[in-house]
Amino acid sequence: MKWLDEYDQRIIEALRKDGRISYRNLAAMVGMSNVAVRDRVNRLVKRGYIKGFFALADSKLIGKDVSMIFEVETNMNDLSEFVERISECAEVTKVYEKVGTPILFVHASFRNIDEMQNFSESIHKMRGVVRAIPSMIYKRHKFDPSLDV
Repeated sequence: MKWLDEYDQRIIEALRKDGRISYRNLAAMVGMSNVAVRDRVNRLVKRGYIKGFFALADSKLIGKDVSMIFEVETNMNDLSEFVERISECAEVTKVYEKVGTPILFVHASFRNIDEMQNFSESIHKMRGVVRAIPSMIYKRHKFDPSLDV
């Protein structure tokens, strides 16, 4: 994939800060015409540099007060199936595969401890799970899902 030029980088950076910015304001920020900016944004989306535009809801304000990380170890033969199944769960927001043991980090949010316990029990029953260690997140110090370009 070709590296982004300065205009593309500036467009992505502006969209990171405000995904709702108008093409007119974005064009003024980067020094291009509205049409050129629109075409570049569309191209960045089509080529996969921009994965989408969406609202980030505050988990606590929407009633998801319990946030957990599950460190999950599976049999290697069952890893793909587990990742597919766990990714379908509405509570799960992130699934990371990493080097070392346990191989997966699964982040999920719940309304209460009972929901978390039910989810935790269901993980242990999934095919191929060797162990699943839950850890509650009690304080978030930084949250920025966008990447610097």
